[in-house]
Amino acid sequence: MLMIFRRFIFVAPGVIAQLQPLFIGRRDIFETREKKAKIYSWKAFVTGLIVSELPYLVLCAFLYWVCWYYTVGFPNVSERIGGVLLTMLLYEFVYTSIGQFVAAYAPNPVLAALVNPLIISILVLFCGVLVPYAQITPFWRYWLYYLNPFNYLIGALLIFTTWDTPVNCRETELAIFPPPSGQSCGQYLEQFLQGMGRASNLLNPEATDSCRVCQFTTGTDYLQTLNLNEFVYGWRNVGIIGIFVVSGYVLVYALMALRTKKSLKAE
Repeated sequence: MLMIFRRFIFVAPGVIAQLQPLFIGRRDIFETREKKAKIYSWKAFVTGLIVSELPYLVLCAFLYWVCWYYTVGFPNVSERIGGVLLTMLLYEFVYTSIGQFVAAYAPNPVLAALVNPLIISILVLFCGVLVPYAQITPFWRYWLYYLNPFNYLIGALLIFTTWDTPVNCRETELAIFPPPSGQSCGQYLEQFLQGMGRASNLLNPEATDSCRVCQFTTGTDYLQTLNLNEFVYGWRNVGIIGIFVVSGYVLVYALMALRTKKSLKAE
């Protein structure tokens, strides 16, 4: 989870910081020249900026996926490979749309750069990684957590890469303890393994000394502690990310329209 968090979430701030000055510079040229000359409308301008980014985003997502997925050693299953690639592609669109809708209304690159850390910090803090879902303050947990695209991004990637993956604990990760006299480890832990510890893996049930227990049996057991209870949640999250992509680009048009209307009133 932390590897996915570091490798993906922190790509966004750097790209947004490079994208916004270009957007704002071109917007200023449009407002100074093309809009006043009535050569084309702001809708065509915004559409051109969005469409021109798409080939680069698709290429970057594909190259990143090739360099990352197979070198880590994730499952070689077509459904999961395709799910990860699609999720990475949608993420490119998500953070690009965030950068563009901020730039669409910001008066200058400096102000846009000041807004970016606020947005990114909120998305990072409430995506369920740095602060687990159960530890998020209830006021934020029941709305901001579910309105966070990074939450669904990380959830989808975790499901596609980790679901049903066997967990093999290292020696230092095992819980090792002796059972009561006259009982095997399997007998002593039978009720525990059928109840609260059903996700745990007892490695030596026949032993009468030094029971060795791994906290999880498969990656599914860990994901269920993160509110990822079914494999289908991966595709559900992909669909939700797609909604965020559409809404992000809608905001680009909406904020550009608001800025255009405001500038017309000023004139």
